[in-house]
Amino acid sequence: MRALIIYSGQSPRMKAIVQAISSAIRKSGNDVEEVRAEQGEGITSLYVYDLVYIGSPVLGFWGGKFPKSLALYIKKCSGLEGKKAAVFVAPRIIGVTRTLRRIMKALEEKGSIVMAFRTIKSLSEATDFGNMLSRIQK
Repeated sequence: MRALIIYSGQSPRMKAIVQAISSAIRKSGNDVEEVRAEQGEGITSLYVYDLVYIGSPVLGFWGGKFPKSLALYIKKCSGLEGKKAAVFVAPRIIGVTRTLRRIMKALEEKGSIVMAFRTIKSLSEATDFGNMLSRIQK
């Protein structure tokens, strides 16, 4: 399997979550690449990937939002039609479900199939998420 993790957020916590997911995917014998949406460049043709992970912090006073840079990055991507995707967020107290729904809607509008989503609070949850999806794809 070849996976791509597109994420937003500059916090050390988000980077650690992405690295835990990435490590779990690699340990299962799969290839994985990571792209941070805020960098404004990177991979936008997703045809070669079997699974695309999208990760974001939950934003807004009441939650429910995700970074505009991630929304714009998703819009720039090609090859999401029929592509399997997974969504994860680093939670806040309020608005987690709305954030997940909004990201999933953005992916579904591009024709992607969201097969899994999760709120990730710890590195062990991130590792479990990477392991679970690696097994599904085999």
